[in-house]
Amino acid sequence: MFLSKSDYMMADGCIKALWLKKNRKDLTPEIDEATQRRFDIGNAVQDLAREFFPGGVMVPAENWDVINGSKITAELAKCNDILFEAFAKLDNGAFCRIDVLKKNIEDWDLIEIKSATSVKGEYIQDLAFQKYVFENAGYPVKQCWVLHLNSDYIRKGDLDVNQLFQIEDVTEQVAEVYPNIPALAEQYMKIQTGKKEPEILLHKACKDCPYFNYCGKDVPEYSVFDLLNQREADVFYAETGKMEIKDVPVSTCSTPKQLIDREAFLTNEVHVEQEAIKDWLDKLEYPLYYLDYETFQTAIPMFDGCKPYGQTPFQFSLHIQKEKGGKLEHISFLHKEKSDPRRALAECLIKNCGDKGSILVYNETFEKTRNKELAELFPDLADKLLAINKRVKDLWIPFKNRFLYGPTQHSSASIKKTLPAFTDLSYQDMEVHNGAEASTRYEAFITGKLTEEESKILFDGLEKYCGQDTYAMVLLMDVLYKYGDKDGNT
Repeated sequence: MFLSKSDYMMADGCIKALWLKKNRKDLTPEIDEATQRRFDIGNAVQDLAREFFPGGVMVPAENWDVINGSKITAELAKCNDILFEAFAKLDNGAFCRIDVLKKNIEDWDLIEIKSATSVKGEYIQDLAFQKYVFENAGYPVKQCWVLHLNSDYIRKGDLDVNQLFQIEDVTEQVAEVYPNIPALAEQYMKIQTGKKEPEILLHKACKDCPYFNYCGKDVPEYSVFDLLNQREADVFYAETGKMEIKDVPVSTCSTPKQLIDREAFLTNEVHVEQEAIKDWLDKLEYPLYYLDYETFQTAIPMFDGCKPYGQTPFQFSLHIQKEKGGKLEHISFLHKEKSDPRRALAECLIKNCGDKGSILVYNETFEKTRNKELAELFPDLADKLLAINKRVKDLWIPFKNRFLYGPTQHSSASIKKTLPAFTDLSYQDMEVHNGAEASTRYEAFITGKLTEEESKILFDGLEKYCGQDTYAMVLLMDVLYKYGDKDGNT
């Protein structure tokens, strides 16, 4: 049985996950839209990054064809200085493919291409394992490098690959962890071929594992892993073996928010801080503008003025209410062309936001940052965009600060949790369910991956989804007025 680089990295995080991957194929989840997008991003970045190494030759073999790929690599290495996706395999079953294998006079450099904008600790383990395989397969390694995106790069005209990427020497960091790699590799190979499933204590971080639905099948919908921070939750579960909120003593809670969340859940009662709600509401000025953006981001900047992973707003919804309890007016902007949406969006926003009244958003950092970026991009619109920012009020604050908290929020103040806690509105049956999905699917449209019919369905879904986000804020404002009014009048 082979041990690939991804196997090694998985085991480095959790040996049980490796065992399940190898022995319980029935538990392997299907690749979802978000995971596929990560793969697509990585592939696109790799394709472009190869321009950084002119004259490189691709090793023509499939990932599964380890034995043949290793033979082809050995032959190509005799007469080529740069190989892409080179194979190396050891007799014990360890193998890997390095993104770039670069020849020096008597040795080789290993270069990993990453779609991130900095070197992460996991990349060092990644390269250390690859060094272990390549060196023992007969390729002496001199230096190890990480080629990653340059977060400071701003596109101006055609892409400049030499400026888009940065390369960092991580040879010393790899050398520090390398002595542990051979023993760990042997240990992981024994584990993956073992007949007994490893027993591992659950941790809060397990929620991000593809096998959590199996390992965490007994975890309640709302558990200590939601209520407590990672260190607290892991220690509490390790010491008590308990996950239910009812089993968490008051003394275990370290913050006022945890105490509020615990009490609301156990008593099934809404927590209300009436004066705090009223003080927050009193600072608002009518007319109210309820604003929400949808954005997409690409690793490789698409338009002038964009950075890697820069947020590009393509849609907004704006509900306008001239007086408390008054009639709603709805303005919607959605860019339906395969071009830069930012100028048209900014102009439409300015046109419809007036010059007075509070502008309500849910998490002000996001919308205000987008407006600031638009102001930098379009100096002629800067004054008006920054004036909008001065009027922004954050509807998230009363819920994040627990002025109002419902027992079904499960320690979250996200709008997706807060809305159903106080209203009958939900996102369950919508074509687009969340911001990540909106972003991913719009990117598919603007990069030409959707048919005309698929685009029409997407546009309808986006209009409804973004419109519901701002209508949800209207409803949450009604909820705040209800709980903030001592007489209970709305």
